[in-house]
Amino acid sequence: MISKPRIKDIKALQMPKFRQIYNKFVAEGDKVCIEFLKSSKYGIENIYITFENQNKYHIPTALLSKLEIISSKEMDQISGLKTPSDIIIVLDQKQDEINILSQRGTSAIFLDGVQDPGNVGTIIRLADWFGIHAVIRSADSADFFNPKVVQATMGSMANVHLCQAELADLTQYDKDIAGTYMEGQSIFNTALSSDTILVLGSEGKGIRPENSQWITQKISIPGAKDKVAESLNVSVAAGIIASVWKAGSPCI
Repeated sequence: MISKPRIKDIKALQMPKFRQIYNKFVAEGDKVCIEFLKSSKYGIENIYITFENQNKYHIPTALLSKLEIISSKEMDQISGLKTPSDIIIVLDQKQDEINILSQRGTSAIFLDGVQDPGNVGTIIRLADWFGIHAVIRSADSADFFNPKVVQATMGSMANVHLCQAELADLTQYDKDIAGTYMEGQSIFNTALSSDTILVLGSEGKGIRPENSQWITQKISIPGAKDKVAESLNVSVAAGIIASVWKAGSPCI
């Protein structure tokens, strides 16, 4: 049986203040938790699985001491989801260093004030899919360990370097820095180097003006001539650009 104080501590991790105090975060759901169980990137403090599903997951021998079998009612009490899953993991927070960019051939996405956690999580998942090595957030972008971010990554945050910095900090690595602009050159006519840093601006304001001085290539995604939408969702834009950048050839 899980104690009431422990229930309170786990629920508190839904809030930024307590994630910072405890330096922990929560992962919920099959696909998300399976990736964390396979990875050694984040230290695991506890694993909670419901009685009915205790044989569903392969728990590494080294982690069996972290496992606690609980009732569905207890799972409901610690879950942050409307429909609780059958597994929750409490993990140690860890942010990577930006000096990974000093390695030849490493690429990154920089999030310039991207505040929607669902978009941030989806972009991390895209980075994993397309082999982009790091996602770097500005201080005012959504917290990587926000439960909605963690959920949207579907476990990909175990496979991608996650860092916090400002765009000016990245200029020391002598990489091309491409930014998304409405008036930029079409991504379909642009060749991005394999180790480019791609800058994505906030959902409402785009890339902040003071960061434009660091942008070496301005790119855009052209729409239909009679398009009605003013812009694309930032994670949708990231997916289109990454598919051309990493998986295809520019249509020059």
